Amino acid sequence: MKINKTLKIAAFLVATLLVLALLFSVGINYFINKKLPDIIAEKNDTAYDLVYENVHFSLFNNTLSIENVSLNPKKNSNITQDIDFMGNMNRINVSGVNFYDLIKNKNLKAYTISIIQPDITLFQSIKKDTLKNTSNNFLSTVDIDKIKVENAQIKMLNAAGDSLLHEVFNFNTEVDGIHMGNYTVDKKIPFTYTDYSFKIDSIYSVINDLQVVKSGAININPKHIEIEGLRLLPTITSEEFVEYQDDSYARLTAEIPHLLLQNTDWGFDNEDNLYVKIAEIAIDSANLRILNQNQTAAPKERLETKAIKSLIPFRLDVDQVQIENASFNSLEQLDIQKANIKLKSISNRVGEQLLVKEIQLNQPEFTQIPTKKPKNSRKKSQLNDLILIDKFLVNNARYILKNKAGKSNKLVVEDVNFKMNSLRIDQQTLSENLPFTYDNLHISTKKIHLHAGNVYDIFSDGLESDGLKAIVKRLKVSPKISRRQHANQLKFAEDYYDIEVPSLELNAIKWGFDRQNDLYVNLGEVVLNQMNASIYRDVSIPRNPKENNLYSRRLRNLEFPFEIKSLKIKNSKLTYEEDTKNSTEPGKLSFTNFNLNVTDLYSGYKRTNGPKTQIMIQTKFMKQGDLKTSWQFDIMDRNEKFNINGTLTNFPAPAMNPFLKPYLQVSTEGNIDEMIFNFSGNNDRANGAYAMDFSDLKVRILDNEKQEMRLISAAANVVMRNNTEGLKKVEIKTVERKKDASFFNFLWLCIMQGLKQTVI
Repeated sequence: MKINKTLKIAAFLVATLLVLALLFSVGINYFINKKLPDIIAEKNDTAYDLVYENVHFSLFNNTLSIENVSLNPKKNSNITQDIDFMGNMNRINVSGVNFYDLIKNKNLKAYTISIIQPDITLFQSIKKDTLKNTSNNFLSTVDIDKIKVENAQIKMLNAAGDSLLHEVFNFNTEVDGIHMGNYTVDKKIPFTYTDYSFKIDSIYSVINDLQVVKSGAININPKHIEIEGLRLLPTITSEEFVEYQDDSYARLTAEIPHLLLQNTDWGFDNEDNLYVKIAEIAIDSANLRILNQNQTAAPKERLETKAIKSLIPFRLDVDQVQIENASFNSLEQLDIQKANIKLKSISNRVGEQLLVKEIQLNQPEFTQIPTKKPKNSRKKSQLNDLILIDKFLVNNARYILKNKAGKSNKLVVEDVNFKMNSLRIDQQTLSENLPFTYDNLHISTKKIHLHAGNVYDIFSDGLESDGLKAIVKRLKVSPKISRRQHANQLKFAEDYYDIEVPSLELNAIKWGFDRQNDLYVNLGEVVLNQMNASIYRDVSIPRNPKENNLYSRRLRNLEFPFEIKSLKIKNSKLTYEEDTKNSTEPGKLSFTNFNLNVTDLYSGYKRTNGPKTQIMIQTKFMKQGDLKTSWQFDIMDRNEKFNINGTLTNFPAPAMNPFLKPYLQVSTEGNIDEMIFNFSGNNDRANGAYAMDFSDLKVRILDNEKQEMRLISAAANVVMRNNTEGLKKVEIKTVERKKDASFFNFLWLCIMQGLKQTVI
């Protein structure tokens, strides 16, 4: 077939162009590999040596490949002043570069730039914000479809280059749609992009002198951030920390096996401020531990004053945080285990406020070991933020208070539910004993068990409180041991209690800290409903020879401030039993339908005066007589002056036999129509008026077999007055108080003195 002339010319031109392109490509490659290194070495006036092994340029494929590239400091370079980074790269591949536009217009446009196995070392700069002061006239614009980094190793050293600060292992990334121009140069991120992804095998990062962060695999893309095996670890030992001089409170360790941030968005606004938006933060479990505390005071003098920084120095919006199976301990030795934590709607505005709509702790287990705080150990916290929490909830919690050794449970509270609204934390509140303010407190629990020493357990079916009032359900003080076991272990006589209160009410609750930072508790009203109390004492055991202080002195000497305006015991039952070696059974006194009203009960802590305490009692004595008593004393009176008066009416004398018969081996007959007493006294002695109206009063003296000894009984009845024929009044002789006995023993001695003067 004959080829026409035009086709031959075209074929010749194409072949010529191909040959020229081939020669040009060979020439370019020869120039780049043979001549360019010498030119770079001659013209390079920077602090770096740029070396590469081989460059391949393909005009046909429009690609550029550079192998074994290294950028390292020159021998005489000053690392601290001249060097920002250095490193090696196995290969750099560039495809789709418009070299004509690059050379003529300084516009870098390419399809893909791939950096293979870079090993980069960065040096911490001693100068700040130098990027904004540096102009770059080499390129006008940059448009790259994709930048890829494969298997990178990146580390940062301090400015001197002798200490590792951060390291990233096997870093891989793809960033798409990169554009950089004049309007992006001065931005915090000097380019724009359309998509990105990062994959990292692990990281190491120094947080401060005490802590480092390590992690496993990290995956990042515009939709989520996923981190495996995140750990916060201490860098110094316990022994070193004891001598550590700084503001840090404790050595910490934290473990988060899996962290996921969903639907993330971040960037810089028009004012170049960083913002971060996250739809959800999910943590499968978290374990934060305080290994030990630093009680050493920080140095008083510092060369410079540290600026107080915001807790979160950028704009942050998080829709929800979910942490499963969290555990951590606090500075107060409070361990929290198995907590499921949820935070809703977190919004941080730098310089304005950090707002959290809701914080939930679901099904946590609180375990506390009491520890004594060293004096003057409290350090003032510095806060440059306003923290607002609209709602704080603890749901279905369990609280355990251990003994000081941490081996046994002292208090267990089941199913604790707690709610607090409108929490506010700022610099002012942090200076207070309670470091926040709040509104609308509500707490409820189920079973409560307090191990109150070796003798008693205290139980409750739960409590409920709104902060202003509280109700304790079925409060029970129950002995762990029998009466005989209790008596056998005593050196000195002591009462043995068994008490149950179906309902205990605390009303008009006020508490806080006074100007001297002492905790105070004021109660407007305390009500015990339908209490059933049993008190037993073995009087064959000797009394403690120490003085048994009267109630006024006990209250005056309490070492904390408290006040109860009104204490009421309603519709209750009180039983007192007293036993001796010779009695066949305890003597028993009973008070039924017992009603007590106390006003102005308080401690004398830091007080010089106060109102008189008034106690009113109305009850059925021994289920028969009507007893009314009024008792007054002044807590602040150091002479312990008191007055107690009362009446007993319609009381049959045999009603006293359950006490007299087993205890004194005496029984009585007859009727006491009325008994009136009015005694005044102090810590040493008492006197006053006593009156009785009785009829047919007789006594029977019994032997050990509870049989009447008639002769002795007859003799006793001869010397006794059997009838008063009206109210007989006497002024009792002065009664000396037995200082090792209780107030009620003192009252009993006064009544016995009046009884002697009336009956005999």
